[in-house]
Amino acid sequence: MVDYKLIGSRIKSGRIMKGLTQEYVAEKAKITTVYLSKIENGHVRPTIDVLDSICETLNYDLGHIFTYISPASDKYQNEPIVKLFHELKPEVKPVALNLLKELKKLG
Repeated sequence: MVDYKLIGSRIKSGRIMKGLTQEYVAEKAKITTVYLSKIENGHVRPTIDVLDSICETLNYDLGHIFTYISPASDKYQNEPIVKLFHELKPEVKPVALNLLKELKKLG
């Protein structure tokens, strides 16, 4: 199963990091702003061609948005976990790490 929310999140993050508006990316990708918004929110399943157009606009490799997007992958959802961990205050990181260790015991 493909996680379209994760694909959309990667597109949105890339767009924001580059300081681009949805309107600009949608226009360059020849789609509507509403459709791009739905892609970014994971509410639609865009074609490879549409995703390729978006990636071209963002100067992304198409493969980047498809890396580890299946819940069956052992690296699924690593990005948001690592990002959140890095955003924690230093004194909270040991607590978060212990929590993850306890959660691992459950799974």
